[in-house]
Amino acid sequence: MKKKHAVLCCAMGLVVALTGCASSGSLIKSYTDTTLSDKSSLLSSSQNQALDFFASSLAIFPKEGVALSVQESTGGSDTPADTSPDSESYETESDTTVYETESSVLMAETDSGESTTETEAEAEPEIDSASALLAGIDSHESLFSKNIYERRAPASITKIMTALLTLENCDFSEEVTFTQDMVVTEPEATLCYLEVGDVLTVEQLFNGLLIQSGNDAANALAIHIAGSIDGFSEMMNQRARELGCVDTHFVNPSGLHDDDHYTSAYDIYLMFNECLKHEEFVSTIRQSEYTATYKNGSGQTVSEDYTTTNQYFLDYYDYPEGVRVIGGKTGTTDQAGRCLILYDTNTAGEGFISVILGADSGEMLYSEMNELLNKIPN
Repeated sequence: MKKKHAVLCCAMGLVVALTGCASSGSLIKSYTDTTLSDKSSLLSSSQNQALDFFASSLAIFPKEGVALSVQESTGGSDTPADTSPDSESYETESDTTVYETESSVLMAETDSGESTTETEAEAEPEIDSASALLAGIDSHESLFSKNIYERRAPASITKIMTALLTLENCDFSEEVTFTQDMVVTEPEATLCYLEVGDVLTVEQLFNGLLIQSGNDAANALAIHIAGSIDGFSEMMNQRARELGCVDTHFVNPSGLHDDDHYTSAYDIYLMFNECLKHEEFVSTIRQSEYTATYKNGSGQTVSEDYTTTNQYFLDYYDYPEGVRVIGGKTGTTDQAGRCLILYDTNTAGEGFISVILGADSGEMLYSEMNELLNKIPN
């Protein structure tokens, strides 16, 4: 109880500082309409974000107001020092912000300071990947969490936010002409093989974005919506802040690596959960393939077949009995490792979100995802 009281006092102090700070940006939610409770808490932020916003209706294990890290309070960079899969940890005693969550029930300490019982410990999934999360959508229950606030390179899971902004700013019937500034030149980047002059609908690009994971489709949607990659990145970061994401910063719509492009398992959950409110998103992520038929720059009809990157849907891996994987999004780069977020249901039709970030291989990714899915109650 003393710890909770201290956290609340810290949060109240930050509120006073926020509401009296003329130089900070406008608040998304004012103090008077924000409840500091287990479902809507004051969130900490880096100095670069000016501590100028509140969480928006957080549903599951919100961060409870904590002070800035030493590094951040002295103006240090808020990017992780090392986002490679081989990095042992981003945390040190001197520069780490400590977050407490009431509903993170695994490995919780008792009032006497002792760990959970041996039986409970033995029941935990064995997760070697960098970060993992399993949460009930309707039950508001955290079933497993590991390093959920640790900033990681997300690779193509970034496209979840690109999809959300597309859903919120476009009609699927709108046409987009592929231009030179939409071209992706990075070697080995996943593409929808779009060429300058191709004319596609937003719906076709949306399917290419989420099913094929096309980086060119991401660029096309971003520039169509905001006029430029930089402008769209600003929209991504603003929308992330509105959702309560404080460990996220995007510099592109695709997830191609940049040291200043990062998020966390918890923030990804917030974005994905928002996307699941859109029927078009759910119907797209549950598809294993899609054919886009459109006109090229010469007016000829072109068809491209897009195939899912979700290997559950390609029958390379089976998920546990009693669980249904509705769909999700993958991501892979050398720096991010293998990443996957899924929308799952049990036999009762209850919804869950599961996340793995920073697996060393595809085999590890899907094996450890199954460890999480086995935790879903039937």
